[in-house]
Amino acid sequence: MIALTLYAMVTFSIPDEPLAGQLRAAIWDDLQRNAMIGNGNRLAALWYEAGQDESPAPRLHIQALDCITTRAGQRCSFNLWRAGGPRWVLGKVAPDRLSCRAQFVQQSGEWSVRHRPPPDAGHIRTDMRCRVVTETPS
Repeated sequence: MIALTLYAMVTFSIPDEPLAGQLRAAIWDDLQRNAMIGNGNRLAALWYEAGQDESPAPRLHIQALDCITTRAGQRCSFNLWRAGGPRWVLGKVAPDRLSCRAQFVQQSGEWSVRHRPPPDAGHIRTDMRCRVVTETPS
């Protein structure tokens, strides 16, 4: 019963500005870094890269940012949406809609997506995890 009560007290909410803007900036930074060096979220990198060589490039959106404050910072869920539908990138289908979650940490006043050491060698790994959204929004 105590666990259920504690779970009911933990609710995600839409962060107020300027925090929401800082978290969105951290998401864009992580997506760009992930696309450049491949730091652990290939699905998000495909989403980000799709259509970037087109003129004009498709519009990218962050939607439904919901967060909870944790000891480590902010734990958030959000959706990524790209106009124009799925596209082919590097021989793979890049979906147009992703549902993601990430842990954000604040260092020297700046928010960023948490990164972890690489499992063996290479680049640090992003904490952002995404999955394809298959249902059509209403």
